[in-house]
Amino acid sequence: MLHLVLTENVTVPVIKKKLRNAACLPLLFALGACGGSGSDSDTVSENQNTDTERFITNFTLNISDAPVDNASEVMVYFREVELIGNGDPIIIDVSDSTGSPRMIDLLTLQGEKFVNLIDDFEIPSGQYSHLRMVIEEDSYIVMDSGTYPLSVPGQKLKLDGFVAEPQTDQTFTVEFDLRKSLVNPVGKNEVFLKPRGVRLVRNDTVGTLLGRVSMGLINDADCMVKADAHRGNAVYLYEGIALDTSMLGDDADLQSGEIRPVTSANVIYDDTADTYNFTLGYVPAGDYTLAFSCLAYQDEPETDEDFEFQAVEETVVVAGETTPVTFN
Repeated sequence: MLHLVLTENVTVPVIKKKLRNAACLPLLFALGACGGSGSDSDTVSENQNTDTERFITNFTLNISDAPVDNASEVMVYFREVELIGNGDPIIIDVSDSTGSPRMIDLLTLQGEKFVNLIDDFEIPSGQYSHLRMVIEEDSYIVMDSGTYPLSVPGQKLKLDGFVAEPQTDQTFTVEFDLRKSLVNPVGKNEVFLKPRGVRLVRNDTVGTLLGRVSMGLINDADCMVKADAHRGNAVYLYEGIALDTSMLGDDADLQSGEIRPVTSANVIYDDTADTYNFTLGYVPAGDYTLAFSCLAYQDEPETDEDFEFQAVEETVVVAGETTPVTFN
C-alpha cells in the first residue's frame, strides 16, 4: 500500500490567469456589462465595487491521499488546475516558484495529512460543472518491481464540480484513493492514474475516522498465510449501515450486487505503542460501515479478489469532528 509523508516545504502557487475584473467572467448571477470608456472607469462608485465583491469566492485547494500496496513513491507533477463553468475555463497555474511543475509524492499524505496546491484564490461565485487537474508526463511511481512512468489519460484528471458560494472562503481537498485509481495493464510498462479513485470534497462537510485494530484480529488464523503480519492490513469504508456484509466487495465491484467501498486506509503498526492504527480522513458526514481485512495486499485495481473480512463495524461521521472506531 502507498504510505504518504507530509512535506514541510509548501509553496504558494504562481497564478497564470489573474481575475483582473471579476464582473467580466462568467457568473451564475446576472451582472452588468464589462468594459466602457476611460471616463466610466474613473467614476466607478463605491457601491459598484461592493456589488462586484458580493460575487467573489476565495477558493483554496489541497491534496491528500489514501494508500495502496507495493509502492514506495507516487510522484505526481501538477501544472495547472482548470475550473469549468458557464464560459471559458479559469486556468490557475500551480507551478512552483521556479516555474517548474509542482512535484508531490502522494504517499506522504495519508489520513488527515495534506499539502496546499491553491491558496485563497478569488474566483467568480456560481456553479462549476467540474474541475480538471493537468498532470505532466514526467510523473512516475516506484514499486517493489521497479520504477514506472505514471500516465494520465489526456494528461488531465477530470473531477466533479462544486458551487462557489459568494462572499465565502471555501476550502476543498482532492482525495486520491490510490487503491482504486492506479492500474497496471498487462503488457504495459507503465502505470495509469485514473480519476475513478479521486474525490473532490468540501472541507467543512467532512469528518475523520480514527481507529484501532486489535492484536487478536491481526493474528487471526486467516492471516497466517502472510510472511509479515504488519503488511497487507486495511480497513474499507462503505456508505450506509445495516448492510448485507456478505456483499461487501473490493474496489473492482465486478460481481453483480456487490457493494463498492467509498475509500480505504492502511492499518499501520505503531511499534512504540504496540498497536495497529488507521485514519480515514475527508469522509463526508453520514452513516458508514467499516470492514477490516488482513489480506488487502491481494486487492488489485480492476480485478475482483475474493478475500474475507475479519471484522465489521458501524459508525457515524460528523462534519468537523474526529470519531473513534475500534475493531475487536
